[in-house]
Formats: sequence, structure tokens, C-alpha cells
Amino acid sequence: MELMDNSLILGEKKLSKIPPGFVLVLVLILGLPVIFLNYFGLDFSTIAKDLGYENSISSFVIESQIRGYFRQTILQWSAFSLSAITVLLAFTQYRLTNDKIALIIGLAVLFSGTVEALHTWVIDGLSPNYLAKSNLDAVIWTFSNTMSGIILLVGLVLLLRKENPKNVRVVTCVLLSIFLILAAITLIYYAASLSIFPQMWYENTLLSRPYELSYVLVYLIIILFVYPKVYRSHPYILANCIFYISVTEVVMAIYLMLLSNTPYDSAFNIAYFLKIIVYFIPFSCLIINYVFSYNEVIEAQRRLQISENKLKFLASHDTLTNLYNRREFENLLNITIANSARNNAYFALFVIDIDNFKSINDTVGHIDGDSYLKQFAEHLSLLTRKGDILSRIGGDEFALISSRLKTPSSARILAERIKNGMVIPYMVQQKSLTSTVSIGISIYPIDGTNSELLLKNADIAMYSAKRAGKNTYQFYTTKLSYLQHREAEIVSYLRSALKNDEFYLYYQPKYNLLTREIVGAEVLLRWYNETLGNVLPEEFIPIAENSGLIINIGNWVINKTFEQASLWAEKYKRRMLFSINVSPVQFANTNFFSNLKTSLEKWDYPAEYLDIEITENLLMQNNADITVGLKNIDLIGVNISIDDFGTGYSSLSRLKSLPINTLKIDKIFVADIQNEFDKVVVIDTIIKLAHELGMNIVAEGIETNEQLAYLVSKKCHLGQGFLLSKPLNAADFARIAYEDAPLIAD
Repeated sequence: MELMDNSLILGEKKLSKIPPGFVLVLVLILGLPVIFLNYFGLDFSTIAKDLGYENSISSFVIESQIRGYFRQTILQWSAFSLSAITVLLAFTQYRLTNDKIALIIGLAVLFSGTVEALHTWVIDGLSPNYLAKSNLDAVIWTFSNTMSGIILLVGLVLLLRKENPKNVRVVTCVLLSIFLILAAITLIYYAASLSIFPQMWYENTLLSRPYELSYVLVYLIIILFVYPKVYRSHPYILANCIFYISVTEVVMAIYLMLLSNTPYDSAFNIAYFLKIIVYFIPFSCLIINYVFSYNEVIEAQRRLQISENKLKFLASHDTLTNLYNRREFENLLNITIANSARNNAYFALFVIDIDNFKSINDTVGHIDGDSYLKQFAEHLSLLTRKGDILSRIGGDEFALISSRLKTPSSARILAERIKNGMVIPYMVQQKSLTSTVSIGISIYPIDGTNSELLLKNADIAMYSAKRAGKNTYQFYTTKLSYLQHREAEIVSYLRSALKNDEFYLYYQPKYNLLTREIVGAEVLLRWYNETLGNVLPEEFIPIAENSGLIINIGNWVINKTFEQASLWAEKYKRRMLFSINVSPVQFANTNFFSNLKTSLEKWDYPAEYLDIEITENLLMQNNADITVGLKNIDLIGVNISIDDFGTGYSSLSRLKSLPINTLKIDKIFVADIQNEFDKVVVIDTIIKLAHELGMNIVAEGIETNEQLAYLVSKKCHLGQGFLLSKPLNAADFARIAYEDAPLIAD
């Protein structure tokens, strides 16, 4: 059986109460005649005398006839009661399950039951003077049973003819019911108004009621031809119910035609009792079928509820981590804002990003990267508190709402716990992976009163934490918002800076500290924009790195350097060593080495006059690709320097294994030199290390004569700084470097 739309299905409690409710109503209705007789204490002999039959024989005959009338009336009442309950049960079954057979049975019983009711109320009485009553009863009986059989037959034929019958509309059901009731009323009215009927009874003959053959024929057609086909397409109890009704109707007709000779004899009463059985069969079958249908409906409701719950979960949760997804998180954030506004309360919004997750993904692959994310999310959930709302809002980005804050500063404690608690090893494919997190925090209502602003500000704070070195947390401030806006503005102008020829180069002369001769220069990038003015390298280079624009900018610097150096070499017949800073982002680009070779060949630039400067942080990444890249650069003859040496933690073994030509002492260590007699341990160690490894040593940021004297005394013979010369444009550099015209430092 197909199930109806779940909008029509009743609740489980209501469904479970329907069968016992019908049974209770049936018991009460069937018991009414007994209660009536006991309450009023009817004496049939007294009734006979009251009717004027004083003669004992006549009184006895009339008393027996009255008893027969009462017996028939009680049977009719029982039949009507059963039919009424059966009709209600059948229509309920159809409403629940769209069971067409239940509807057909209900319509057939509705007509027959209506006739029984009208027959009892309109025709029957206690007057023995109506001599044709038994004949009239037989007419109504035969016509009622025949029409009920025809309703069953037509309904079943229509059911078989249509492979996928449409559901019968409620309006159609109501109209059919009204039509059948009106037909029954018409039948009774017509029968009651006629004084002449065909002879239905033939007492003491072989066939006492031959007209019963009309409905016997109908029910035999159902039994022999229709039922087998119906059962093949609908093999369940209500199809069998049709068969049982038909057989009972045939047996009932046999009792009336062959065994009953006079009205109200034993065979007649048995036949009328079988009529009650005809109503009881669909009643019991519908109850049994209802139990099965009830179980199916309840099971369907449970499956539907489970499916709905699954769909709701999938719609609101991230499939990988089972945390709330971004869409649901924003809904919950709006709810939290509304609650906090009502209660005048604070809450904190944390945006948590995994540091260097791309490296983890590149190392273990996306599948194992997902496994790492899953473990990360599970552990992060353990660090949250009851009532906190955790969500995955991006690939490696999570968000947390913590509403149990007594003061805004309470968020700092939770941030510390998350930052420290997440630094644990995660096992992925027997590999131990560890990472840190950067956390941005915004506070409601201080940093925003709507979800969009709070998320934006927490995001700004998170990126600030990343720029601060990662593995930390930052609270949102107005200054951070300014920096975020400034960064977006710079990125926007950087995208067109190359096309608009806004970049230019400056040169920081590099000296032989013993002879004060310029031996080369560090190439420095400068940017002037008409709107922004001169933008400092410290500001725009990190932004260019984060946006990926540094790759094209770096290529421009290399080619521009080669172009300018080649012009000078051709003009002055002299070459110098030029150092170019290479960003870690640029170095990690797969096309860096090939682009470098192409540029060298394009400008026919001697590789030995090029020095590539990398940061010590890049060297610290014990990455095979970095090692291969450095060795490839060395193979083509390009020099390699480590810039800002001493600020990182490079290992001696790694330094020895790589083709490094020069170590550059960071200016922060040079600034520690106060006079030439001081002992600066870091500088002494770096110089000694470079000499032992056979490397050149260059000091940066020389600003005093004392610093210069100290470095020379420690055998550091190369350096640069404002004491010697500030960075120069191309014309000024050419003048002091190639034309030997000294430039006086300010």
C-alpha cells in the first residue's frame, strides 16, 4: 500500500487510540437495546392484550409475532450499528493510507447500512395489521444486498482497470456518500409508498425467495472472476475481506431460499444473523488491517523523522568535522546577539585559524589532511566550555561563540587555553603532526552589534595574529581595522603598479671596509603611487607576499637590475656584484629558477656578479625543495647570501651542507657596538663561524666610526650603512661607484 502525504497522518497517540475507540463505541451501541428492554421491563403478553387480543390463542400468536418483530428489530439495530462503525473505520483507513479497497468496502456498507437504518425507523413497527410487511422486508432486503454487491463489483473493476488509480478527493468521497444515502432514502420512500409488490415469498416451496438469486449472481461473479485478480494485485487482508463478504452473502441467500419457509423462523433468523456477520467481517478485517497499517504508518513516520533529522543535520553541520557549518553558525550568532541585547550581556567571538595548514596538506595529501582536520576539531571541542558554540567556517578556519563572559577580559583566559591546548601531536597515517593556531577575538557589543561586523573584526584580529608571528591571539582594535583597510588599499594599487611603471630601484653601496672602495651594492625596491605617495618597503612588501604579487614584482627587480648593471658595465667597462633580496614566497615558486636562468641568458649577465639574498628563516625550513633550489642556483654560478644572520636558529650542520657564500650580520647586533674595545659575543661568533666555513662576512647598518673600527678589528672587511652611504638612486650610485666621485654622507 502506498502511504499518503505525511501532512495527513495523525500523531502516534491518536493513531493508537482509534481501534479501541471504535470497539468501545460498538459495544455501547449494541448494548443499547438490552439496556432499553431491561430499563422499561417490556412484557410482550401485556402488549398483545393492550392491542385488543383477549383470546388466549390469538394473544399467544400475536405475542409470538411481536417477539419476532422485536428480535428482528434488535438484529436490524445491531446490523446498523456495525455498519455505521465499519463505514467510519473504512473511511479512516482510506484517509490514513489511501487504501482504495477500504473506500470501496466503506461505500458498499454505507448504502446497505443506510437502508437498514431507514428500514428500522420508517417501515418497522409493532402493528400486525400490515399484512404485506414480510413481503416488503424481502423486497428491501433483496434490493439492498444486490446494490451493495454491485457497488463492490463496480469499485473492484475500476480498481483493476486503472494501473495507477488516482486518489479520490475528499469532495468526491462526500458526494458519493451523499448519493448513496439519497439512493437508500429513495428506495425506502418508494417501497413505503407502494401498496402492491411482487411476490417475494413462496412458503413451503423449494425456493422460498427466488429473487435472492439476483445478488447471489453478483457475489458469485466477484468470487469467481474479480477476487482472484484483485488479490494478485492487492494481496492483503482487505482483498480477502471482499471474498469473505461474498461467500457469507451467498450462504445467507441459501438459508433464505432453501431453508426458510416462513418469516422469522429459525433459518430466517440465522440468515439475518449472517447479515450481521457480513458487517462484522469488514469491521474485524479493517481493525486487523488498521493495526498493520498503523505499524506501517508509525514506521514510516519514524523513518521520515529520521530522514528529516538527517537532512537538518546535513544542512546545518560540516560533513567532515560534524561541527556547525558557516550558514548555521551565522544563524546561531544572530540568535546570540539578540539574547545578549535583551540581557545586556557580553560575549566573545573567536576566529581560529590553523597555522601553516597548507604545508601540512602538501606534506600528507588532502585525504590525510582531512583526517588531521577531523582530529583537530575533536580536540578543539574538548577545550570549549558548556554552552559555547563551535563551527567550521572555512577550510582550516573555525569560529567559536563564548557567551559565558563575566567581563570582556575573560576571553583572554579562554584564548590562552585554546592556544596552548592545541599544540599537541596528531597521528595521521603513523605520522605525528603538530601545528599552532592564530586567534582573532571580537567582543559584543564593543566591537560590533551585528554578525557581519563581529565576524569581520574577529577576522581582522586573526590576520593580525598571523602577521605577529602566528601561535598567538589578538583582540580587535580600531587600529587593526585601519591596518586592514590600508592593506586592502595597497593591494588594490599594487596590482596596477607594474603596468603603471611605479616601481624604481635604489642601491645601497657595499664597501671594502679597509680600502673604502665600493665593491657592489644591495638592490632596494621603492614604490611611488600618485594616490598613496611613497610607500615604505616594510609596508608594501609583506602585503605583496601575502597576495602573491611579489612573484611578478621580484621578476621585475631581477630584470631591471640586469638591465641597469649591463648598461653600467658597457659604459664604464667595469662590473660589480649586485645583491637582490628574494622573498621566501618568490623562492618557493616553481618557476623561480627557470625565470632566473632565462633572465641571465636574456641580458647575457655573468652569474658570478649576482648575489641572491635569502632570509635565515627560509634556511631554517629543512625542506628538500629549498635545498635543491639553493644547489641549482649555485650550479649556474650565482652567489648566495644569508640576510639578517643571527636572528634565527640555523644549525651548523645545515650551514655546512648548503652552498652559502656570504653571511650578513644583522644591524641589530651592529647597533650593540659602542666602541671598538667592547666585546660583542654574537658578532664575534658570526665572524669566526664565517671564517671557519670559508664564507664572506658583511656587516649591515654601520652608522658610527666606533662600529666600523670594531668590525675591521675583528676582520670583517665588508659592510654597508649610513656611515658609508645611504641608499642611492641610479645616477648617484653611478657617480660614486663608477666615476670615483665621493659622496659625503649626511
